[in-house]
Amino acid sequence: MEHLDETVARALDRGAQLQRREPRAVAVRLDAVRSRLVVDLLGGVEVAIPIALLGLGAAADLTGVRVEGGGFDLYFPAIDEGAYVPDLIRMAVEVPRAA
Repeated sequence: MEHLDETVARALDRGAQLQRREPRAVAVRLDAVRSRLVVDLLGGVEVAIPIALLGLGAAADLTGVRVEGGGFDLYFPAIDEGAYVPDLIRMAVEVPRAA
């Protein structure tokens, strides 16, 4: 079995790698009029994500959304749900494939 110190060191290294290459949020706001989340990322990029991509249902209360986890997570306290920022950004910019 791997020594605990080695496991912790590998986890810290993996976290550092993710911080260098994965998108992280610095701010988020709900644009209810246009049915989207607007996520401000490190580096000054702003991405508007259609609420439908979240898969939380049309009636989900998304008010009070906030950035957590060092910018890797969005949290929706009213429904106690979260979303992983790198996955949301990938889904938002992915080009749909023709069937």
